[in-house]
Amino acid sequence: SLSQRRAMSPVVDRRRALHWVFKVGDLAKTLEFLSSVLGMRVLRHEEFEEGCEATCNGPYAGAWSKTMVGYGSEKQYFCFEITANYGVTHYDKGNDMRYIGLRCVKDAPTPWVPFQWSKMSAEAQRLGYAVNEADGTITGPDNYCYKLVPMDPQHKRAQRGSDPVLMVSLNVSDLAKSTAYWRDLLQMEQVDNQQLPGSTSGSVCLRFPNDHICLELVQLPQGREVEHKEAFGRIAFTTSVGPQPIFERVKAAGHTIKNEPITLKTPGKADVVVTILEDPDGYEICFVNEEGFYDLCEAVPGDDYVNYAERAKRVDQMDKFNQRMQRIEEKKRQENGQ
Repeated sequence: SLSQRRAMSPVVDRRRALHWVFKVGDLAKTLEFLSSVLGMRVLRHEEFEEGCEATCNGPYAGAWSKTMVGYGSEKQYFCFEITANYGVTHYDKGNDMRYIGLRCVKDAPTPWVPFQWSKMSAEAQRLGYAVNEADGTITGPDNYCYKLVPMDPQHKRAQRGSDPVLMVSLNVSDLAKSTAYWRDLLQMEQVDNQQLPGSTSGSVCLRFPNDHICLELVQLPQGREVEHKEAFGRIAFTTSVGPQPIFERVKAAGHTIKNEPITLKTPGKADVVVTILEDPDGYEICFVNEEGFYDLCEAVPGDDYVNYAERAKRVDQMDKFNQRMQRIEEKKRQENGQ
Protein backbone atom coordinates (compact mmCIF):
# COMPACT_ATOMS: atom_id res chain seq x y z
CA SER A 1 0.00 0.00 0.00
CA LEU A 2 0.99 3.65 -0.37
CA SER A 3 1.34 4.14 3.40
CA GLN A 4 3.65 1.11 3.68
CA ARG A 5 5.78 2.39 0.79
CA ARG A 6 6.09 5.78 2.49
CA ALA A 7 6.97 4.19 5.86
CA MET A 8 9.83 2.35 4.16
CA SER A 9 11.39 5.59 2.91
CA PRO A 10 12.02 7.86 5.93
CA VAL A 11 13.55 10.68 3.86
CA VAL A 12 10.81 12.24 1.77
CA ASP A 13 11.99 12.41 -1.81
CA ARG A 14 10.28 15.24 -3.67
CA ARG A 15 9.87 14.27 -7.30
CA ARG A 16 8.19 16.02 -10.18
CA ALA A 17 7.94 15.68 -13.94
CA LEU A 18 10.28 18.19 -15.62
CA HIS A 19 10.19 17.72 -19.38
CA TRP A 20 9.87 15.43 -22.36
CA VAL A 21 12.81 15.24 -24.77
CA PHE A 22 11.98 15.64 -28.48
CA LYS A 23 14.41 15.10 -31.36
CA VAL A 24 13.66 17.47 -34.23
CA GLY A 25 14.90 17.77 -37.80
CA ASP A 26 14.33 21.53 -38.18
CA LEU A 27 14.75 23.63 -35.05
CA ALA A 28 13.42 26.89 -36.53
CA LYS A 29 10.26 25.19 -37.77
CA THR A 30 9.65 23.51 -34.42
CA LEU A 31 10.15 26.71 -32.43
CA GLU A 32 7.82 28.59 -34.78
CA PHE A 33 5.12 25.95 -34.21
CA LEU A 34 5.54 25.85 -30.43
CA SER A 35 5.38 29.64 -30.09
CA SER A 36 2.74 30.46 -32.75
CA VAL A 37 0.38 27.53 -32.17
CA LEU A 38 0.94 26.44 -28.57
CA GLY A 39 1.97 29.84 -27.16
CA MET A 40 5.23 28.60 -25.61
CA ARG A 41 8.52 30.48 -25.44
CA VAL A 42 12.22 29.65 -25.51
CA LEU A 43 13.61 29.55 -21.96
CA ARG A 44 17.24 28.62 -22.69
CA HIS A 45 19.28 27.47 -25.64
CA GLU A 46 22.62 25.67 -25.46
CA GLU A 47 25.02 24.49 -28.16
CA PHE A 48 27.25 21.42 -27.68
CA GLU A 49 30.30 20.35 -29.68
CA GLU A 50 29.87 16.63 -29.08
CA GLY A 51 27.21 14.10 -28.07
CA CYS A 52 25.86 13.97 -24.52
CA GLU A 53 27.35 11.33 -22.16
CA ALA A 54 23.82 10.40 -21.07
CA THR A 55 22.67 10.33 -24.74
CA CYS A 56 20.22 13.23 -24.19
CA ASN A 57 20.50 13.90 -27.93
CA GLY A 58 20.11 10.23 -28.87
CA PRO A 59 22.88 7.90 -30.13
CA TYR A 60 24.70 10.66 -32.01
CA ALA A 61 28.31 11.67 -31.36
CA GLY A 62 28.41 14.98 -33.25
CA ALA A 63 27.48 18.58 -32.51
CA TRP A 64 23.94 19.21 -31.29
CA SER A 65 21.83 21.80 -29.52
CA LYS A 66 19.32 21.77 -26.69
CA THR A 67 16.47 24.28 -26.49
CA MET A 68 14.18 24.34 -23.46
CA VAL A 69 10.71 25.61 -24.33
CA GLY A 70 7.79 26.16 -21.97
CA TYR A 71 5.12 28.41 -20.49
CA GLY A 72 7.25 29.61 -17.59
CA SER A 73 10.13 28.67 -15.29
CA GLU A 74 11.36 25.09 -15.46
CA LYS A 75 11.02 25.06 -11.66
CA GLN A 76 7.22 25.22 -11.91
CA TYR A 77 6.15 24.29 -15.43
CA PHE A 78 6.46 21.12 -17.47
CA CYS A 79 8.70 21.96 -20.44
CA PHE A 80 9.86 20.50 -23.74
CA GLU A 81 13.54 19.77 -24.30
CA ILE A 82 14.12 20.16 -28.02
CA THR A 83 17.29 18.46 -29.24
CA ALA A 84 18.61 19.07 -32.74
CA ASN A 85 21.54 17.06 -34.09
CA TYR A 86 23.51 18.87 -36.78
CA GLY A 87 23.28 17.02 -40.09
CA VAL A 88 20.20 14.97 -39.07
CA THR A 89 17.06 16.35 -40.70
CA HIS A 90 14.62 13.47 -40.24
CA TYR A 91 13.74 10.92 -37.55
CA ASP A 92 11.43 7.96 -38.16
CA LYS A 93 8.66 7.97 -35.57
CA GLY A 94 7.42 4.80 -33.88
CA ASN A 95 4.18 4.04 -32.05
CA ASP A 96 5.56 4.95 -28.61
CA MET A 97 4.48 8.44 -27.58
CA ARG A 98 0.82 9.16 -28.33
CA TYR A 99 0.76 12.88 -27.53
CA ILE A 100 1.28 15.63 -25.01
CA GLY A 101 -2.08 16.76 -23.60
CA LEU A 102 -2.66 20.49 -23.07
CA ARG A 103 -5.71 22.39 -21.94
CA CYS A 104 -7.71 24.61 -24.25
CA VAL A 105 -10.99 26.52 -24.16
CA LYS A 106 -13.57 25.49 -26.77
CA ASP A 107 -15.82 28.55 -26.61
CA ALA A 108 -14.00 31.42 -24.96
CA PRO A 109 -16.24 33.77 -22.99
CA THR A 110 -13.93 36.70 -23.78
CA PRO A 111 -11.63 37.23 -26.75
CA TRP A 112 -8.43 37.49 -24.67
CA VAL A 113 -8.72 34.06 -23.01
CA PRO A 114 -5.58 32.18 -24.11
CA PHE A 115 -5.57 28.62 -25.45
CA GLN A 116 -8.66 28.93 -27.61
CA TRP A 117 -9.12 25.86 -29.78
CA SER A 118 -10.38 27.94 -32.72
CA LYS A 119 -7.30 30.21 -32.69
CA MET A 120 -4.77 27.44 -32.13
CA SER A 121 -6.23 25.14 -34.79
CA ALA A 122 -6.50 28.01 -37.31
CA GLU A 123 -2.85 28.97 -36.71
CA ALA A 124 -1.75 25.33 -37.09
CA GLN A 125 -3.61 25.05 -40.39
CA ARG A 126 -2.15 28.35 -41.58
CA LEU A 127 1.32 26.87 -41.02
CA GLY A 128 0.33 23.69 -42.88
CA TYR A 129 -0.14 21.25 -40.00
CA ALA A 130 -2.84 18.58 -39.72
CA VAL A 131 -5.73 19.34 -37.37
CA ASN A 132 -8.22 16.68 -36.30
CA GLU A 133 -11.37 18.41 -35.03
CA ALA A 134 -12.93 15.13 -33.86
CA ASP A 135 -10.26 14.19 -31.34
CA GLY A 136 -8.79 17.65 -30.74
CA THR A 137 -5.30 16.80 -31.96
CA ILE A 138 -2.78 18.85 -33.89
CA THR A 139 0.14 17.07 -35.55
CA GLY A 140 3.15 19.38 -35.58
CA PRO A 141 6.67 19.19 -37.04
CA ASP A 142 8.30 15.73 -37.13
CA ASN A 143 4.81 14.18 -36.71
CA TYR A 144 4.66 14.82 -32.96
CA CYS A 145 1.09 15.02 -31.76
CA TYR A 146 -0.51 17.46 -29.29
CA LYS A 147 -3.99 16.89 -27.89
CA LEU A 148 -5.91 20.00 -26.85
CA VAL A 149 -8.34 19.16 -24.07
CA PRO A 150 -11.34 21.52 -23.75
CA MET A 151 -11.78 22.70 -20.18
CA ASP A 152 -14.22 24.94 -18.39
CA PRO A 153 -12.44 28.32 -17.99
CA GLN A 154 -13.55 28.21 -14.32
CA HIS A 155 -11.72 24.90 -13.70
CA LYS A 156 -8.73 25.41 -11.38
CA ARG A 157 -6.38 23.90 -13.98
CA ALA A 158 -7.61 26.49 -16.51
CA GLN A 159 -6.79 29.51 -14.35
CA ARG A 160 -4.06 31.99 -15.23
CA GLY A 161 -0.68 30.88 -13.88
CA SER A 162 -1.58 27.20 -13.85
CA ASP A 163 0.43 24.95 -16.19
CA PRO A 164 -1.37 24.38 -19.53
CA VAL A 165 0.35 20.98 -19.88
CA LEU A 166 -1.81 18.20 -18.43
CA MET A 167 -0.21 14.90 -19.40
CA VAL A 168 2.21 12.82 -21.42
CA SER A 169 0.37 9.88 -23.02
CA LEU A 170 2.33 6.74 -23.92
CA ASN A 171 1.45 3.42 -25.54
CA VAL A 172 2.52 0.28 -23.66
CA SER A 173 2.57 -3.40 -24.66
CA ASP A 174 1.55 -4.78 -21.23
CA LEU A 175 -0.45 -2.38 -19.06
CA ALA A 176 -0.19 -4.48 -15.88
CA LYS A 177 3.59 -4.81 -16.18
CA SER A 178 4.04 -1.08 -16.93
CA THR A 179 1.76 -0.08 -14.05
CA ALA A 180 3.76 -2.27 -11.66
CA TYR A 181 6.97 -0.57 -12.83
CA TRP A 182 5.84 3.06 -12.66
CA ARG A 183 3.52 2.80 -9.66
CA ASP A 184 5.18 0.20 -7.43
CA LEU A 185 8.86 0.51 -8.35
CA LEU A 186 9.11 4.23 -9.17
CA GLN A 187 6.49 5.03 -6.50
CA MET A 188 4.12 7.16 -8.54
CA GLU A 189 0.53 7.50 -7.36
CA GLN A 190 -2.28 6.14 -9.50
CA VAL A 191 -4.91 8.78 -10.24
CA ASP A 192 -8.51 8.00 -11.14
CA ASN A 193 -8.44 8.62 -14.87
CA GLN A 194 -12.02 9.93 -14.69
CA GLN A 195 -10.51 12.87 -12.78
CA LEU A 196 -8.06 13.69 -15.56
CA PRO A 197 -9.65 15.75 -18.34
CA GLY A 198 -8.91 14.25 -21.75
CA SER A 199 -7.78 10.84 -20.51
CA THR A 200 -8.40 7.70 -22.58
CA SER A 201 -10.89 5.18 -21.26
CA GLY A 202 -9.15 2.13 -19.79
CA SER A 203 -5.83 3.93 -19.40
CA VAL A 204 -3.74 4.12 -16.22
CA CYS A 205 -2.83 7.65 -15.06
CA LEU A 206 0.04 8.22 -12.64
CA ARG A 207 1.83 11.15 -11.06
CA PHE A 208 4.17 11.91 -8.18
CA PRO A 209 2.63 13.26 -4.95
CA ASN A 210 1.90 17.02 -5.24
CA ASP A 211 2.83 17.06 -8.94
CA HIS A 212 0.32 18.25 -11.55
CA ILE A 213 1.63 16.37 -14.59
CA CYS A 214 0.17 12.93 -15.28
CA LEU A 215 1.76 10.09 -17.15
CA GLU A 216 -0.94 8.22 -19.05
CA LEU A 217 -0.28 4.59 -20.04
CA VAL A 218 -2.47 3.14 -22.80
CA GLN A 219 -2.55 -0.54 -23.76
CA LEU A 220 -1.68 -1.28 -27.41
CA PRO A 221 -3.80 -3.91 -29.18
CA GLN A 222 -2.87 -7.38 -27.87
CA GLY A 223 0.35 -8.73 -29.33
CA ARG A 224 1.60 -5.34 -30.54
CA GLU A 225 5.03 -4.26 -29.32
CA VAL A 226 6.13 -0.69 -28.63
CA GLU A 227 8.39 0.47 -31.47
CA HIS A 228 10.55 3.45 -30.58
CA LYS A 229 12.35 4.04 -33.89
CA GLU A 230 14.72 7.04 -34.27
CA ALA A 231 12.43 9.72 -32.84
CA PHE A 232 12.12 8.06 -29.42
CA GLY A 233 11.91 10.56 -26.58
CA ARG A 234 12.64 10.54 -22.87
CA ILE A 235 10.87 11.80 -19.75
CA ALA A 236 12.79 13.57 -16.99
CA PHE A 237 11.96 13.92 -13.29
CA THR A 238 13.70 15.73 -10.45
CA THR A 239 14.58 13.94 -7.23
CA SER A 240 15.37 15.98 -4.10
CA VAL A 241 17.60 13.24 -2.62
CA GLY A 242 19.59 12.73 -5.85
CA PRO A 243 19.39 9.82 -8.31
CA GLN A 244 21.44 7.26 -6.33
CA PRO A 245 18.54 5.76 -4.26
CA ILE A 246 16.17 5.33 -7.22
CA PHE A 247 19.03 3.87 -9.29
CA GLU A 248 19.78 1.33 -6.52
CA ARG A 249 16.09 0.45 -6.10
CA VAL A 250 15.61 -0.21 -9.83
CA LYS A 251 18.90 -2.12 -10.11
CA ALA A 252 17.98 -4.32 -7.11
CA ALA A 253 14.65 -5.11 -8.80
CA GLY A 254 16.57 -6.36 -11.85
CA HIS A 255 15.31 -3.75 -14.33
CA THR A 256 17.36 -2.12 -17.08
CA ILE A 257 19.73 0.73 -16.25
CA LYS A 258 20.86 2.72 -19.29
CA ASN A 259 23.20 5.03 -17.36
CA GLU A 260 24.37 4.67 -13.77
CA PRO A 261 24.46 8.03 -11.92
CA ILE A 262 26.75 10.30 -13.93
CA THR A 263 27.70 13.98 -13.64
CA LEU A 264 26.87 16.08 -16.71
CA LYS A 265 28.60 19.40 -17.25
CA THR A 266 27.21 22.42 -19.11
CA PRO A 267 29.90 25.04 -19.85
CA GLY A 268 29.56 27.98 -17.44
CA LYS A 269 26.60 26.41 -15.61
CA ALA A 270 25.83 24.05 -12.73
CA ASP A 271 26.73 20.36 -12.96
CA VAL A 272 23.85 17.90 -12.67
CA VAL A 273 23.83 14.25 -11.63
CA VAL A 274 21.52 11.99 -13.64
CA THR A 275 20.65 8.32 -13.92
CA ILE A 276 18.82 6.95 -16.96
CA LEU A 277 16.48 4.00 -16.47
CA GLU A 278 14.42 1.96 -18.94
CA ASP A 279 10.89 0.74 -18.27
CA PRO A 280 9.62 -2.67 -19.52
CA ASP A 281 8.92 -1.20 -22.99
CA GLY A 282 12.30 0.53 -23.23
CA TYR A 283 11.01 4.06 -22.49
CA GLU A 284 13.92 6.13 -21.19
CA ILE A 285 13.48 7.80 -17.80
CA CYS A 286 15.90 10.38 -16.46
CA PHE A 287 16.14 11.25 -12.76
CA VAL A 288 18.19 14.37 -12.04
CA ASN A 289 19.23 15.93 -8.73
CA GLU A 290 16.80 18.77 -8.03
CA GLU A 291 19.33 21.23 -6.60
CA GLY A 292 21.76 20.97 -9.51
CA PHE A 293 18.98 21.10 -12.09
CA TYR A 294 17.30 24.16 -10.57
CA ASP A 295 20.68 25.94 -10.57
CA LEU A 296 21.25 24.93 -14.19
CA CYS A 297 17.87 26.23 -15.37
CA GLU A 298 18.15 29.58 -13.55
CA ALA A 299 17.21 32.24 -16.11
CA VAL A 300 20.20 34.23 -17.39
CA PRO A 301 19.65 37.19 -19.77
CA GLY A 302 20.49 36.19 -23.34
CA ASP A 303 20.11 32.46 -22.62
CA ASP A 304 17.02 32.28 -24.82
CA TYR A 305 18.83 33.55 -27.94
CA VAL A 306 19.09 31.11 -30.85
CA ASN A 307 21.77 32.23 -33.31
CA TYR A 308 20.36 30.96 -36.61
CA ALA A 309 23.14 32.55 -38.70
CA GLU A 310 25.76 30.67 -36.67
CA ARG A 311 23.75 27.45 -36.99
CA ALA A 312 23.46 27.84 -40.78
CA LYS A 313 27.22 28.43 -41.02
CA ARG A 314 27.87 25.24 -39.07
CA VAL A 315 25.54 23.19 -41.31
CA ASP A 316 27.27 24.66 -44.37
CA GLN A 317 30.71 23.71 -42.99
CA MET A 318 29.47 20.17 -42.30
CA ASP A 319 28.07 19.85 -45.83
CA LYS A 320 31.40 21.00 -47.31
CA PHE A 321 33.31 18.58 -45.07
CA ASN A 322 31.02 15.67 -46.04
CA GLN A 323 31.38 16.51 -49.74
CA ARG A 324 35.18 16.58 -49.36
CA MET A 325 35.13 13.18 -47.62
CA GLN A 326 32.94 11.75 -50.39
CA ARG A 327 35.41 12.99 -53.02
CA ILE A 328 38.31 11.37 -51.13
CA GLU A 329 36.38 8.07 -50.87
CA GLU A 330 35.51 8.24 -54.57
CA LYS A 331 39.17 8.83 -55.46
CA LYS A 332 40.25 5.87 -53.31
CA ARG A 333 37.74 3.60 -55.03
CA GLN A 334 38.97 4.69 -58.47
CA GLU A 335 42.60 4.10 -57.47
CA ASN A 336 41.69 0.62 -56.24
CA GLY A 337 39.98 0.00 -59.56
CA GLN A 338 36.55 -0.51 -58.02
